[in-house]
Amino acid sequence: MHKLSVRALGTALVLTLGLVIGCQPSATPATAPDGVGAPNWVNDAVVYEVFIPDFSEEGTFRGAIDRLDALEAMGVTTLWLMPIHPVGEERAKTDIGALGSPYAVRDFYAVNPDYGTEADFQALVDSVHARDMHLIIDLVANHTAWDNPWLDEHPEWYSEGPIDGFTVPLLDGDTTDWTDVVELDYENEAMRQEMIDVMQYWVREYDIDGYRADVAHQVPVDFWTAAIDSVEAIKPVLMLAEAAEPEMHAAGFDYTYAWPFYGALKAVWEGAPVGELAAQVDTTLERLPPRAKRLRFTTNHDESMWDETPLELFDGMEGSKAAFVLAATMPGVPLVYNGQELGVADTVSFFARTPYDWSRTADNALFAFYTEYLTFYRNNTALRRGTLTMLTPDAEDALLYTRSFEDETALVAVNVRDRSVQVPVPTAYRNRAWTNAFTGAAVSVDTLDLEPYGYRLLYAE
Repeated sequence: MHKLSVRALGTALVLTLGLVIGCQPSATPATAPDGVGAPNWVNDAVVYEVFIPDFSEEGTFRGAIDRLDALEAMGVTTLWLMPIHPVGEERAKTDIGALGSPYAVRDFYAVNPDYGTEADFQALVDSVHARDMHLIIDLVANHTAWDNPWLDEHPEWYSEGPIDGFTVPLLDGDTTDWTDVVELDYENEAMRQEMIDVMQYWVREYDIDGYRADVAHQVPVDFWTAAIDSVEAIKPVLMLAEAAEPEMHAAGFDYTYAWPFYGALKAVWEGAPVGELAAQVDTTLERLPPRAKRLRFTTNHDESMWDETPLELFDGMEGSKAAFVLAATMPGVPLVYNGQELGVADTVSFFARTPYDWSRTADNALFAFYTEYLTFYRNNTALRRGTLTMLTPDAEDALLYTRSFEDETALVAVNVRDRSVQVPVPTAYRNRAWTNAFTGAAVSVDTLDLEPYGYRLLYAE
């Protein structure tokens, strides 16, 4: 999603899916869909979302190469690049920002010349792989820009409608204000095959490692089944659906969005009992097949543009850290958005360049926090793959839970309030040899005293 109506649509989606998931849990399938959560790098990823114009001073693929060491040091394993293609100019929303929307794709087979050349993009992919990291790109399969040549060459590939015979995209049957793009028609088999060819092209020619599928649930699920199978015939890939429906995993998607959790997280910071998060997560996990993952975030490009940034949503730096710990210690895969580690307070448009000062990472407290947490996460199997056990499911102010994998256990406590709280630890967990994940000190856990927005991450082996 990428246009003005996304905030209202996202809120409606969160509420709808929260009700569906909370009220209609189904049994977890005994086996995982083919390829989901495999290979292991997919199952264990730490994802960082990159908007190329903002990611370096140059705003180019080559500029991004120069910043890979910083991402690697922070614990990132997988880069997700927002659309890399030329942006449509016809009907572009330049009133929002001079760049227009990167989700209005003018040519699926080309790179945006403002970002560099095809050789520059290949150099970025190769540089990522040289660090044993992975790279996926955004795939906008639901629509194109109005000046995409497909519209003139194959008008039958588009949905009929009232705008010169075409239509802007609909979401769940409702009209959007996405006037800078035109909807594709997935009843046309030739168009389906062309989109599959696009997906194969970037994997085959540039060795990318997968896709994040924009508004994935607006595209027929049977298309995704065929498309993902065809791409994985070339190499195993990571597939991330911008969708919350568990059925997307049956089509081959490894990750879906944790939108219901994000909505519940915001509600908790507005005063709802933190135990509501426990109920939301438990009912969601009941519906996911084995190895399927939720993408856990406290912001992304949509939220930071149409909603608010983590510092605004979660009451400053300390609150934003507590919210991230809650999200990133739940079963799933953590996401950090372009510049999130700098503690940006104002909303950020991806229709325009934002002049980030990337030199701030050297002495930035949030960068240190993300580095510390993500480094521990990468080295702790319990957090990456462990079973979740809620110890205080009815809590008002502080959630206590464990993640356990074989002999390894992580004990997590997070205070969601701007006041100190005490959290008694159940007797069964008091006698283990716990270690503080961030200090390495041995810890007694009869009662955990948490400062405002405080958290504890302990582990035992």
